[in-house]
Amino acid sequence: MLSQRYPPYSNDKKNYLSKRRFFKKYEHLNPNYKAQADPAYKAQYNYDLRLIILRHAERVDQFLGQDWYDQVFGGVPSAPSQAYRHPMLPQRLPPRPNTLLYVFDPPITRTGEQYSTSKGQQLSRVGAIADYCYSSPASRSVLTANAILKGMNRTNVPIRLEPYLFEPMNWNSALLLLDQMNPFMSTAEWKKTGYNIDQRYHRLNNYINTNENETGYYIRSRNVFDAIERHHGDSLPRVHYGQSPRRRTTILIVGHASSTEMFSTIALRQPFDAKELVDQSAKVSYLHSVVLERDAYTRTWYLRPFLL
Repeated sequence: MLSQRYPPYSNDKKNYLSKRRFFKKYEHLNPNYKAQADPAYKAQYNYDLRLIILRHAERVDQFLGQDWYDQVFGGVPSAPSQAYRHPMLPQRLPPRPNTLLYVFDPPITRTGEQYSTSKGQQLSRVGAIADYCYSSPASRSVLTANAILKGMNRTNVPIRLEPYLFEPMNWNSALLLLDQMNPFMSTAEWKKTGYNIDQRYHRLNNYINTNENETGYYIRSRNVFDAIERHHGDSLPRVHYGQSPRRRTTILIVGHASSTEMFSTIALRQPFDAKELVDQSAKVSYLHSVVLERDAYTRTWYLRPFLL
């Protein structure tokens, strides 16, 4: 009669630790080791809050030149409706009782609108789809945000107009000529032309100090960043070490050349330097984007350089 042989006793924990030491010894040979050790690499798996910050698309005044208003609207404040069908303008540019305000609040070009839609499609292909959208009240930013959401197939996401996302006021000395007149369109004016604007959103402030410098811009940008993180991030459940976040939120923010630089400075807790902001903003191209992700466990922000 054959005797039954039982397998030898196996200490699973001991084997696991032994294998762990073995692979730890040689993990540096993994070509992705350095990338995986980077906190930004880990953030792409552990993030609970993602910000996609973009500069607006190509400005029509920068493309056509200083006399663009005469070329498009014939220099007439009460321009006829056919003027809005100019081939260089976006497909649905809201009509204004006084078109002269577009001199202070220039829109994007039709080409810029098309590129914005393509940018939205590109973001969508890599899984960066907006759950919420904030925009500077400048027409160039709102039109860009609308086109990006279209490219993402997220036109159902309403755009929240936030005046504090506008660029530094000392970069816009021409606005001082308007005195107390607001150059930007209201929510109602955008809605009337069919744009999906969030009417229930409460802006941080409708007033921006006309004498503001870069330091003042930093302070209000800090207020915007903190408000967005508090509103969207505090409601997300805490994640313990080793767990994956159950819910992730992606927020699209469309502003200006200064926006990508400023939000990166704030999120990464870097010292603010006014001269550096000016220098770096001058190098930012149209539709340039920065992606910031917050680690769900440490609640620390990281720059995501390899999403796009």
